[in-house]
Amino acid sequence: MKKKVCIIHKVSTLDPRSFFKEGRSLKKAGYDTCIMSLYDKSETIEGIKLVSFNPPKYRLIRFLLTNYYIFMKAMKEKVDIYHFHDFDFVPWAVLLKIITRKKVIYDVHEAHPEWVFMKTYIPTNFLKKIVSRLVYMTERIGSLFFDAIITNDNFVLQDFKHKKKEVIYNFPILEFFKFSNNNIPYQSREFDIIFIGSLPPWHFIHMLETAEILKDNDYYVKWLLLPSKSSPREWILSQINNKKLSEYFSVPETVPFESVPKYLYNSRIGIITIPPFKKYLKNIPLKMFEYMGCSLPVIASDLPPSRQFVDGKGCAVLVKHDPEAYANAIISLLDNPQKAEEMGKRGKKLVMEDYNWNTEEQKLLRLYTNLYDNGEK
Repeated sequence: MKKKVCIIHKVSTLDPRSFFKEGRSLKKAGYDTCIMSLYDKSETIEGIKLVSFNPPKYRLIRFLLTNYYIFMKAMKEKVDIYHFHDFDFVPWAVLLKIITRKKVIYDVHEAHPEWVFMKTYIPTNFLKKIVSRLVYMTERIGSLFFDAIITNDNFVLQDFKHKKKEVIYNFPILEFFKFSNNNIPYQSREFDIIFIGSLPPWHFIHMLETAEILKDNDYYVKWLLLPSKSSPREWILSQINNKKLSEYFSVPETVPFESVPKYLYNSRIGIITIPPFKKYLKNIPLKMFEYMGCSLPVIASDLPPSRQFVDGKGCAVLVKHDPEAYANAIISLLDNPQKAEEMGKRGKKLVMEDYNWNTEEQKLLRLYTNLYDNGEK
């Protein structure tokens, strides 16, 4: 009889982690796999059953009803293991555990208590401290009911005391780099700088200021921004226009995951302008490995999660989170294209050999085997 797993992840597109990595790996290993999410429609892709939900418009109603609908649908799936990704589903996952008595895995993507302090809709720091504490307690109490905790990041893993916990790094799948061929010579590429992923204002403002410094120093630097669907694209475009920098920036509509390499292979430098907020002192930026795997040298803010993978490897320039520092690093690499290209080659080698999903897939499957087979059904 086939082993059945239900992945619950409230995203609206095929997610790099829950679909392309975990979903595919589990399906390949013989698990009957379904993913519940906010897709446009329910369908089956690559043998993985996708179950869609249309979320209500308003935040509170969405928070309550979407989770309820997913919970009820999940109850009907009759699976062996529930594997959920969203913090706000923790209470419902506890109910799933109590009622179904099935195995439950909590896949933690973020440092959630620290993330609260970045929420602009919570008006005061005092309230943020209270909410952060509630988030912390919810995760810790909820984890007592779960059979395993997995995290993207080793620093987040340290926050959980659980007998079965595992860091499964969000390293890229090697197939990602085969979606498009790299046949453009390094110095002939269209874009000088590329950024991919979530682009909130506190990331983007430093990019804009960096672009102004480069312009003032007579460097014509072409930026390509591929913000995620949740990023404030219209606001980003308005800020670029207000600063009269439109000729320096290209910001296309949301690009599907499998199309991203085409743009990476047409760029020279990957940038990560992450501020030293508490959350980012624990979370590892996936985009760094995607840049490296496409042979791009990386310029990033010097934070512990990134530093542990690239410090001393000759593939990245880590700098203080400051527009002047970013600009100087960009100028240094643009003025030394041969050095930049060599850095990119070293980064690619690291990803091809070490920083890829193959090793993480084995950790995921071992965890599932332990939960399912070792007398824990």
